[in-house]
Amino acid sequence: PLLYYHALPHGSLLRVTRNAVYGGKTDTIEIPETMSYVGYLRSGQESEGFVYVPGQEGLIVKHSARDDSVAVTKIELPWATSDVKFVSSDDSMAALKGDILYYKVVGADSFRNVILSEIGVTWKVNAIRAAGKSVYIASGDKMSAVLLIRDGFMKAIKALDKDIVGQVVGADNIVLISRPENTVSLVQLSNGFEHHSYTLDGEGDRGGIVSINTLPSSHPCSTVTTVKIPGLLISWEDESVTVVGATEKCGWEREESLANVRSATMLDLPASSVIPLNLNKPSNPIKMWTDRILCQLNDLQKFINQHFGAGYRDTSMEMERDSFNLNKLILVATKVGKVAVLHSISGRVLWSRYMDGIATLENGKYEIRLVRSASHYPLPPLVAIVAASKDNENTVLNVINPLDGSTQYNRVIKSKVAQVQLTTVEDSEAARILLLVTRDNKVHTYPPNSHSLIKDLPLYFALVYPDTMQLKGFSLTVTGESVMETWSTKFRGDKILSVATKATNDAVYSQGRVLGDRSVLHKYINPNLIAVAMETGTGDKGHVDILLYDMVSGIQIHTVRHKQYSGPVHLLLAENWMVYHLWSAKLRRYEIVVAEFYISHSSNSTSFSSLLPNLSPYAIQQSYISTTPLSALAVTSTLKSITNRAVLFAESGGRIASIPKQLLDPRRPTVPTAADKYEQLIPYSPLLVTPPVSYLTYNKTLFGIRDMITGSSGIESTSLLFVYGDDLYFTRVTPSKTFDMLNEDFDYYLIGIVLIGLCLGTIATQALADNKALNKKWK
Repeated sequence: PLLYYHALPHGSLLRVTRNAVYGGKTDTIEIPETMSYVGYLRSGQESEGFVYVPGQEGLIVKHSARDDSVAVTKIELPWATSDVKFVSSDDSMAALKGDILYYKVVGADSFRNVILSEIGVTWKVNAIRAAGKSVYIASGDKMSAVLLIRDGFMKAIKALDKDIVGQVVGADNIVLISRPENTVSLVQLSNGFEHHSYTLDGEGDRGGIVSINTLPSSHPCSTVTTVKIPGLLISWEDESVTVVGATEKCGWEREESLANVRSATMLDLPASSVIPLNLNKPSNPIKMWTDRILCQLNDLQKFINQHFGAGYRDTSMEMERDSFNLNKLILVATKVGKVAVLHSISGRVLWSRYMDGIATLENGKYEIRLVRSASHYPLPPLVAIVAASKDNENTVLNVINPLDGSTQYNRVIKSKVAQVQLTTVEDSEAARILLLVTRDNKVHTYPPNSHSLIKDLPLYFALVYPDTMQLKGFSLTVTGESVMETWSTKFRGDKILSVATKATNDAVYSQGRVLGDRSVLHKYINPNLIAVAMETGTGDKGHVDILLYDMVSGIQIHTVRHKQYSGPVHLLLAENWMVYHLWSAKLRRYEIVVAEFYISHSSNSTSFSSLLPNLSPYAIQQSYISTTPLSALAVTSTLKSITNRAVLFAESGGRIASIPKQLLDPRRPTVPTAADKYEQLIPYSPLLVTPPVSYLTYNKTLFGIRDMITGSSGIESTSLLFVYGDDLYFTRVTPSKTFDMLNEDFDYYLIGIVLIGLCLGTIATQALADNKALNKKWK
């Protein structure tokens, strides 16, 4: 096995394995197999690697570029036990053992040591970090020091009463950044003199420094005085980028991690940000009455300022729900574990937090669930974020307040998560019970120890195992503390391409479809469906199977095989229909297939049970030719689903197309009959043409689209769309136009004048009628 390697002059390669060194002018040099690789150092034409056996010995493998020679030096290391960690910079390495620091530079045949207290580091040091060429940072609980190797000896040049990270820039300067205060200092290595210090914008830990680059002297953020102070471009572990300069006015920060969003969700804003704290609590009736009056007066003042105040802008209104609930909070989680909340209207980052120690789950995403909404004032809203640990062995549950990012609950579960389910059961504080099912079939809950509330809950779900090509169904046990397997099936294919289930908020407005002859096709409304796309073979000799299962009973509802087709496959399930997009290897084109499912009896029941005997549904299916590959599929969602649905296609070219469901109708006839015309069915055309007005992105191009989510607003006609990838995009979608809203150019003044005129006319005519009736009685 290879320990390490690096390139030598003239294109040769120095390779160090667990038993030999190859390369250079020397023959094979034997190395004990128990050696472990530590680091690789370089200085000028000299370079060396270091391997060792903990507590015994080490080998320094030196290479000289002058004569292309390789030499191995053996040294005794009784102090280098398994708990000692080595750190290396460009030309040196160091290790901490108690209060003794061991170090060596390139060319030295042994380690030197120094007692930290003898060089001014009198506090307990917990860790040593490399900061650049021959520069290290010794960190304790509340103190840190900058250590420098010069002429083969270690010395401390600066001590600070805070935790710091740093990196050498230029020839004789080091940038020190304190955490979590985020104070930046530029310190001269030769004498420890601090040139400049100021505080970065924002709060919280950004993680360690990935890189620091100096800006050229001509840059506005750099100054040249008696001492040159360069501007700095700092990259952080949380993928944010900061530019800092000689003055606080020069600098900016960008959240570059937003280009790596992996999961997102939309959240409602609170109804008001000025509700008195004791409004919903039992209190003195007079105090409650005065608080309500003050709240209403405050709202009246805001209304007057907003509509009649010139240049008035109330920033608190950003955190209040508007009348139509069109403004949303968008919570996103990035690849590196950074969580941020964006305002849907302005796109501004309201807050962000770097959660070090978490990673995406095996599907490359996070599981985000809204545990408690903002409607339960004064209780804060709660969002649960389920992630994997960095080593991908455990599960991390973080529950935060999405309004300010504060952590409300944190837990590490010593097992991998298999399923995350948000139930409809609430505890005494209006928090919905969240279930985390781990690979060992145990159920963990939030709020903690809530098993008694779900012990009688009829919960069923299914899991797909791509490695073993299996689909298994599970149900909650009586105690609510574990799940048990109820059914299993094994697929006969090569790989699983895609899996889709229905959205939990998938509302169904109509249970049937009225035909042209006044008969009714009753929809097959099954909320427990799961669709699996599976591929067997490749190219012209392969095929794609689309399988539809009931997650409760395990019954196969529908199956279809597409011969000479291949992936990628994008699946979408909603109401009683399914849409998927795939590649035809034979015809060399993309196709969109839509299938609708109906039941044959005439029951008008709006409920469905997978445990009761039901007739198998029959499917109506049709295919259409697509002109472009896709990155994602989605469907619009509204409060009651009265609005016509639209299927959203994220094209690989960076555009979002909104296709009305009427165009993706499997019942579109080739030759319409009178009944078809009465039903307003569109004649069938195999090519699905997207009109230019159907593109929601207008003339913009979105790069690297990964996924998109939809949400409902407070008005039935409008659905909200958020697209994430390399770019972020938010817009409104109105598939049936704005039938429940007045136009923006509606003449309010004219209608007001007309109404006032009608009222005055009514009063005048009433008076005339009364006079006429009185005169008539006197005759």
